[in-house]
Amino acid sequence: MSTDQHIVDISVDAPFVHRVDVDNLRQCVQQTLASRKLRTVRVISLRLTDSRTVRRLNRRYRGQDAATDVLSFNVDFDGLRRPDGAVELGELIIAVPVAARGARERDCSLAEELALLTVHGTLHLLGFDHEEPDEDARMKSLERTALVRVGMASAARA
Repeated sequence: MSTDQHIVDISVDAPFVHRVDVDNLRQCVQQTLASRKLRTVRVISLRLTDSRTVRRLNRRYRGQDAATDVLSFNVDFDGLRRPDGAVELGELIIAVPVAARGARERDCSLAEELALLTVHGTLHLLGFDHEEPDEDARMKSLERTALVRVGMASAARA
């Protein structure tokens, strides 16, 4: 299996199906992973859902009783591979209503905000963070690189 095509499993809850460009989000994940020059195929699951679901998950797993835009859950089994040799990286869960609010606040389209959140969450699954200023600058740079590759440079954080 070639690493130029990682496996991206995307599910979109019914109320949001017509608001989400699944192919674009798949490309966002592919380009983010491609920028890391990984030697093994990675598998990521992406779910686009409502705020209530994300709030419940955020409360349960992070102790924060609020909806957030994106949650990332790493698969923490070093060396665990599927029968096809691919490595499970983890799952991203995006709250579409929170993303829509973020798009309005950043004065961008929902598609741009979803692209940014998908790239951002994928970077978290790869182990990147933004707690410190130098980490944040590195993440912004990596986000911009991936977004440029999918033709959405305007979605990048300033």
